[in-house]
Amino acid sequence: MDIQGYQRLAKQFTENAVKIKAGDRLLINTRGARTMPFAQQCKLHAEGLGAHVTIRDSGSVSINEALTNATPAEIAAYGRSELDAMKNTDCYIGIGDDWDMKAVNNRALYMKTIREGLNYRVNHTRWVITRAPTEDFANACGMSVPEFDAFFLKACLLDYDRMAKAVVPLKDLMDRSEKVRIVGRDTDLSFSIKGLGAVPCVGARNIPDGECYTSPVLGSLNGKIHFGPSTYMGESFGYMDIEYTNGIITSAVAANAQETANLNRILDTDAGARQPGEFAIGFHPHISKPVGNILFDEKIGGSIHIAQGKAYENEADNGNRSEIHWDMVHSQRPEHGGGELYFDDKLIRKDGRFVLPELDGLNPENLL
Repeated sequence: MDIQGYQRLAKQFTENAVKIKAGDRLLINTRGARTMPFAQQCKLHAEGLGAHVTIRDSGSVSINEALTNATPAEIAAYGRSELDAMKNTDCYIGIGDDWDMKAVNNRALYMKTIREGLNYRVNHTRWVITRAPTEDFANACGMSVPEFDAFFLKACLLDYDRMAKAVVPLKDLMDRSEKVRIVGRDTDLSFSIKGLGAVPCVGARNIPDGECYTSPVLGSLNGKIHFGPSTYMGESFGYMDIEYTNGIITSAVAANAQETANLNRILDTDAGARQPGEFAIGFHPHISKPVGNILFDEKIGGSIHIAQGKAYENEADNGNRSEIHWDMVHSQRPEHGGGELYFDDKLIRKDGRFVLPELDGLNPENLL
């Protein structure tokens, strides 16, 4: 991506997302060398706004150096340093590189070690995360680098103010609804969202953005759902067929025997991993197919996703706690099999398009 593209992204992240003010302490967390061009532009822009900026590398090289063959005391010290870093910042920009993270020797240990610091960052700082537009990312999407750069910019620089206005009727509807039913390809799933409230996500936490989330009432999910391609902690899954009984995953089958074994191993992480922590509706107008990165895939226009594991604390919080939070995406676009979404037995969206007049502003042509 050329320098002007990075400059436009830096303005979006520093001004619109984390809303830098003079005197703010900004931590920019990078994942490997390929994230640095964007990190440097964010640093320059934030310093121009009067922020005190620190760039910290948390890529695979530094993680492996710190945790491979580390003693329990050294692992605990690493976790404390992560928490201390979060306590000493007002704003946080995380720039990831999934291909760099695949080189981490023990990703599960790393995530467990930083969990307390991650929770502090989510609950006590102004934060936003993204993925770097790398050549690997472009190749995974089946695009040339110039094509991918154009797609990445369109997705990240969307008019989020327009989206913020258009999502209000959906939030209001979710706030007052009780029952959700999802019907589609190999899918018929029902659950309650009564009393949990909804939270719009329109450019302030993840970029690209474009979803409205709540949580299922624990114990309320019954039925089956087909999720599309997914990646969790570097492990890829071609698809996942999940069945719930009284809120707990009782059957989980993936594309082959090895993927099924890996899927169930992750879902057996702890007692909360087989229960849901989030239900969300995606509506980004430029994202129409899985690209292998959850920050993009969960925003597919015409999709829903259910996160297995930890709920977001304090907002739309159903009380589920887990070491994992895994967003699994079910697209209802016609090319992915279509489907219907119902609230309280009323059709809300069909084949990926909202059908209620008050929600029409969230259909793609009205968000561009």
